[in-house]
Amino acid sequence: GHSNIQGLTDLGLMSNLLTGYLTLPGEKEQEYDKYIAARASKPLRPNQLSYWQNYNKFYVSLMKAWWGDAATRENNWAYDYLPKLDKGYDMLQTFELMSQGKMNGFICQGFNPLAAAPNKAKMTGGLAKLKFLVIMDPLATETSEFWRNYGEHNDVDPSKIQTEVFRLPTSCFAEEDGALVNSGRWLQWHWKGAEPPGEARTDLEIMGELFTRLRALYKSGGGAFPDPIVNLYWPYAVAKSPSPEELAKEYSGRALKDVTDPKNPTQVIRKAGEQLAGFAELRDDGSTLSGCWLYCGAWGPNGNLMARRDNSDPTGIGQTLNWAYSWPANRRVMYNRASCDPSGKPFNPDRKLIAWNGTAWTGADVPDYKADEDPSLGMGPFIMNAEGVARFFGRGNLAEGPFPEHYEPFESPLARNPLSPGQEQTLSNPAARVFKDDRAAFGKVTEFPHVATTYRLTEHFHYWTKHVRLNAILQPEQFVEIGEGLAKELGIASGDRVKVSSNRGFIKAVAVVTKRLRTLPADGKPVHTVGIPIHWGFTGLAKPGFLANTLTPVVGDGNSQTPEFKSFLVKVEKV
Repeated sequence: GHSNIQGLTDLGLMSNLLTGYLTLPGEKEQEYDKYIAARASKPLRPNQLSYWQNYNKFYVSLMKAWWGDAATRENNWAYDYLPKLDKGYDMLQTFELMSQGKMNGFICQGFNPLAAAPNKAKMTGGLAKLKFLVIMDPLATETSEFWRNYGEHNDVDPSKIQTEVFRLPTSCFAEEDGALVNSGRWLQWHWKGAEPPGEARTDLEIMGELFTRLRALYKSGGGAFPDPIVNLYWPYAVAKSPSPEELAKEYSGRALKDVTDPKNPTQVIRKAGEQLAGFAELRDDGSTLSGCWLYCGAWGPNGNLMARRDNSDPTGIGQTLNWAYSWPANRRVMYNRASCDPSGKPFNPDRKLIAWNGTAWTGADVPDYKADEDPSLGMGPFIMNAEGVARFFGRGNLAEGPFPEHYEPFESPLARNPLSPGQEQTLSNPAARVFKDDRAAFGKVTEFPHVATTYRLTEHFHYWTKHVRLNAILQPEQFVEIGEGLAKELGIASGDRVKVSSNRGFIKAVAVVTKRLRTLPADGKPVHTVGIPIHWGFTGLAKPGFLANTLTPVVGDGNSQTPEFKSFLVKVEKV
């Protein structure tokens, strides 16, 4: 699996999340009991597990990891320390506030929003209104250089930008110990391969020193509500530089008091101070802590399971349970009970993940099910859902649900939604989030007759590898891909330079004419598509290029709020 955004969402770095997919309360959820009740879903059908009914155990253990002794039953486990959201504060909302001049400063850690976010002109304007910008990154990113003029690739006037930029060079992942999570949910420990160059420090060192200084200021100067800062649990041996091992043990979890067997309270299953073996040992009485319940057990009583490198596959079906650690519970296939028929027999005997042996569920994988549950009792395989079964449509979880619908992008070459004829309001998603000025920046098909999409290349990774010589050699120069139909219509040959414009800006690049981007018939009219790889910019070792997101519109998907990068209107011209 690829080390991707999995770790970001697991650890709650989306604006509405806590770790382990717990969620922050909304501003109407001022009462702790109601917050828990809304999330600790009870079974909707007889004898179903509905594992989210354990939400309180996950929440309390997280609060103990964050605030230690300051999180008590009397203060509802520090519930008042958490912000109560009036709305999401994701990337698009952040830059909307920034562009309105409502933000003083921005700490940008391991992120290049000028390159990654839509409508570069808006992003630049927002950054220029800040008093200060802090960049934590091993590379000289476009965001860190937004104020510098790079000719037509970044045509700004530095004398009119008063933002003070602080660049704090960090180590990269190969220069530190720690764990990465991939799309297979494996937590794989890695070891430092080299020392970071120059004055670069790890993110832990930078954040550790920043926090300890801020805490000292709050202790001496007070504030409107300093409690969440001054009471933060910070038990690390070197306060200014927590170690990766300390953090890993913390997010995995340990017992703060003796943990007993709920079926036999006289039997201690985990002594105070010991690492927990898994999330089944988490409690809601303040006796356990875990920084992420899904990761509980990754560093357990037997040590760092993320560091395991035994790739043996005794069953021959790809189940390498002794390689690293897969959340949850080292399970490799979630909902693996669904691989069996109602009686517990595998649908495919040659690929037996688990099976019922008459007394327990066993097999090549860790059962995602109650281990001793007789299948005749009817418990469904989808144990996180209150009904125990899978869902064909979103039950209260989609802004425009419950059934799926096709919507055209906000910039569409079509005047109507072909799948909903006669309903003008269904052209584009009515639940999408579009700010006023962003709507005004949409282009029209009469001016921008071609459809564009952005994508990645094999030879590059996002905006990083243009700083790497070998990658820059493999793909040195920015190009756009157009089909033979559009090339013939505009008189463009491979190797010609073209200008691609949207209502938000333009880029110039080499044209590559291919057969794969065919002219598509859509609602009775031909539509030409332009492919725009994202990897170029005005910093790095590759030839300077334009940021692809110069062209893209700011539209937040109705559910995920992911920007609408994948389809927008442009005009292609030969230059």
